[in-house]
Amino acid sequence: MGHQRLGKLPAYRLLPEIIRFLVDGGTPTESIVEQITEFGRDALKFALKDDVFIEALWLLIRLPQAMSASDPNSALARIGIDSTELTSVSSALFQYDRAVERTQRRIHDGNTDLGEIARRAGLSTLAEGMQSNLPSLWSPSSDDVRSSLAGLKGTEKFASMAQNFYANFIERVIHYYVDRNLHNMIGPGRIARSVHDLENFNGAIRRHCNESALIMRAFARDWLGKNHYRDGKEISRADTRAFSSHAVEKIRTELAIRKGTS
Repeated sequence: MGHQRLGKLPAYRLLPEIIRFLVDGGTPTESIVEQITEFGRDALKFALKDDVFIEALWLLIRLPQAMSASDPNSALARIGIDSTELTSVSSALFQYDRAVERTQRRIHDGNTDLGEIARRAGLSTLAEGMQSNLPSLWSPSSDDVRSSLAGLKGTEKFASMAQNFYANFIERVIHYYVDRNLHNMIGPGRIARSVHDLENFNGAIRRHCNESALIMRAFARDWLGKNHYRDGKEISRADTRAFSSHAVEKIRTELAIRKGTS
């Protein structure tokens, strides 16, 4: 199907040292900091060129706005979402996933693993956002589901989703490399002495990515407030790509300085 893996990205020879640092903490060496930075830097740089990455992020912006429009059915149809199917959290996630997948099928000869990683990061982000807006019910109604989606349109909610999306994305890229090498990392004298130690490892990666993407919150909030609420712009895919380009620069800078190297 022309699917391209992430082989284009550099091989990270210091990966064991990176993971040991993430788990144990302490003062990193300059080379380890450089390698940690490159993980996020290269992935985000490549992702800017990936239409699936942009589609996944664009839908996180437009889906809540369409759901809260004066004519939500028409607004949702314009972004490829069937409003009659938004009856549960799982069906809403399915609609989102199917919309992103259409972009994957359209450009299948140029598909990359970064696009697939972005699709999963978007799904996770949307699920977390919707759950945060739902009432404490075992079985939320379709109205609850729609309200939870519409409630994600505000600048503060988008700020949170933007941070989660980028953190999820970077974390999944790190795992893309790490998971295939787990058999070399577990055992006496290695990074993880047992499988149980991997919980600390996974938590360390997640913490690192969340902290690195924290800078996104204020930027995303202000960007949406200016472009959509002040200027009345209907956010396009091109706008999303421009936003992501600026966001990448901010995260790349943060990845470089958050360990005290600048």
